[in-house]
Amino acid sequence: MKTIIVGIGNPNFKDDGIGLKIVEHFEGIVDTVKLLNIGFNLIDSLLGYERALIVDGVKTGKEPGSIIEFNTDYWGNVYASGTHNLSIFELIRIGKSIYPDEMPKEIKIIGVEVEDVETLTRQLSPSVEAAIPEAVSRIKEYLGIN
Repeated sequence: MKTIIVGIGNPNFKDDGIGLKIVEHFEGIVDTVKLLNIGFNLIDSLLGYERALIVDGVKTGKEPGSIIEFNTDYWGNVYASGTHNLSIFELIRIGKSIYPDEMPKEIKIIGVEVEDVETLTRQLSPSVEAAIPEAVSRIKEYLGIN
């Protein structure tokens, strides 16, 4: 199955770089892409793949370092107000609407709860960094690789 893993984040703002750090573990194993910000470039990255995993830092109020998995069941009522404020969920919805035959049929988002995305540093918070092995393990399990 043609698969891509997309890491999203800015490595200069502490925990915001977690998606990029996780995707590094899969370079050379499956197709990967790193996006510093998202817009319609996310859709472009997904076109032509059957399966996609998107890895990003999230802020849901859970304990920092918690791993949250989202799938299509979650996306039903997520909306954004305009093109400069589109969420990952809304971008995927748009992609599937415009390119129904080219977007992946399977899309999963792996989120790692962040603690600090404002401090200008490339060092992750200890609790967020500690989540990397578990996130990598979950992705490997999902992909069926060792």
